[in-house]
Amino acid sequence: MKVLVARTDRLGDLVLSLPVLADLKAALPAAQVHAMVAPGAVPLVEHDPAVTRVWTWHDALSAADTDALAEALRAEGFAAAVLLQYRRELATLLRRAGVPRRYGPLSKWSSWWLLNRGARQGRSRRARHEMDYNRDLGRRLARDLGAAAAVPAGGPRLHLGPAQREAAAAFRAAHGTAGRRIVFVHPGSGGSALDWEPARFAAVANALAADGHFVAITGAGADGAVVERVAAGLAPGVAVLLDAFDLRGFLAVLAAGDLFIGPSTGPLHMAAALGVATIGLFPPVRTMHPDRWGPRGAGGDAGANLVPPVDCPARRVCRGERCPHHNCMDAIAVADVVAAARPRLAPTAPSDRKNGEAR
Repeated sequence: MKVLVARTDRLGDLVLSLPVLADLKAALPAAQVHAMVAPGAVPLVEHDPAVTRVWTWHDALSAADTDALAEALRAEGFAAAVLLQYRRELATLLRRAGVPRRYGPLSKWSSWWLLNRGARQGRSRRARHEMDYNRDLGRRLARDLGAAAAVPAGGPRLHLGPAQREAAAAFRAAHGTAGRRIVFVHPGSGGSALDWEPARFAAVANALAADGHFVAITGAGADGAVVERVAAGLAPGVAVLLDAFDLRGFLAVLAAGDLFIGPSTGPLHMAAALGVATIGLFPPVRTMHPDRWGPRGAGGDAGANLVPPVDCPARRVCRGERCPHHNCMDAIAVADVVAAARPRLAPTAPSDRKNGEAR
């Protein structure tokens, strides 16, 4: 029996979907669990022991490529598929491929006729965490296919390949010691959250570097402008790693870290799933709140999440300058972040890592 788990949007969303892969393999041990992700997200699942095969999909596929993919999926004979984020084009593809049971959130009008095992979840109400919504869909699929095993608890877990583990160990040997921890400060959000001031990220980095730790500013692509603004305020000795790695290399370097500080974005979730302690800077908007999108590690909550102490009037989208609390992110002080970081960098601070990978 084969089942397909599809999550084809952003990296952080995929990380919060990883428990579904592990849950299905545990509940249906004889089944082959296939993953379908965006082309750029393959490194997040390629070494996952629960995954038999990785497929890729994006909504700009040509008609010929879509036809070929539909035939390839049909040839696999999937018993069921779950779309953890509804996409009409992808749901249509799975129906064309003859997948008999198609699960997912009933969030758009077309989902009611393209998903014959859909469920209403009301995700926009922020009642529960994204990971829990994802797991609900996976558990429903498992029950329908006769799952006999209990689904394990625990959060996302990222797995590295041998070369990545070696790279993580080498980075740690070069930059970290028992008294010198490795800290990554990631100022860019890629537009997925409200931003904290670059000067504040620089001040946090400088304070932790002054404590004797190795601190590096990270970013790639669209993060370039904000990283450069942070870099302008850095003290000597703070490293800047802008566009220094591809995703596979970045995962290896993240796994070597002791602490990751950043906004609600993919790297925050990746760090947590690698067992790295995290400090997340979140806006108070209901649909962006850490209750809905906070990082999760293999053991559950990954660290501290800081949110401005305001009664946000926005329900789904920040009102910007029209809001009486704008810019509320300024209410998160540099001292708050440094105070949250220092206990997590103490020599006796607990770690959820083993050889640069989440236990």
